[in-house]
Amino acid sequence: MARASAVPDRKDTRFIGDVMGSYVLASRAQTPGAVQVFACRSRSISSHEAVVNAPISGDPGDALTMTLQGLGILHGRISRILDGGFAVAFECSEPERRALGARIDWLKRRALRTVNDRRAHKRVLPRETQARLLLADGRRLDCFIIDMSQSGVAVSADVLPPLGSPAQVGAIPGRVVRHIEAGFAVQFAELQGIGQLEALLTLKTPDAPTSPDSGSA
Repeated sequence: MARASAVPDRKDTRFIGDVMGSYVLASRAQTPGAVQVFACRSRSISSHEAVVNAPISGDPGDALTMTLQGLGILHGRISRILDGGFAVAFECSEPERRALGARIDWLKRRALRTVNDRRAHKRVLPRETQARLLLADGRRLDCFIIDMSQSGVAVSADVLPPLGSPAQVGAIPGRVVRHIEAGFAVQFAELQGIGQLEALLTLKTPDAPTSPDSGSA
């Protein structure tokens, strides 16, 4: 099927807001042992381009496949690198682009609905998504915060630590308790106050040879 180039027009529908998703970089698909799927958050999207926060950026021109909630599977290439992410230009046929525009228009029109969250500690999206991850072996990596609660945080990074291993996100120590499609979940050693949670998670801690192991089970 022929793919049309991503050339915006004045009538292009754009949604400015958070849309969660995940992506796979084609350049990593053939790399044995490499993390393949990363979480992302679109901050602005049209039928031609999206600006996303993401943990791994790749290079301009790199092909990728992206899935965004409510918008489906999208194919494109990184058009430019941004602080904390990148912009992706979609490659699709004109009928596919019109269909995407209709879904984006639906996203804009959709009324906010209250969802009954049965979790003991409700998960929220942080404004700042970039954080530093400290692993049990002393490695420090950049990570992307998917969501957070008073009891834990879900992150995406270029690593998948073993279940039960210590891990510190920002200034908060904990343990890896679950692997998810685009990352993993860390349970905090202690319950955190929601008011300061984002600041603690995104705090840039010094590169000292400390361990995230809190000593808790």
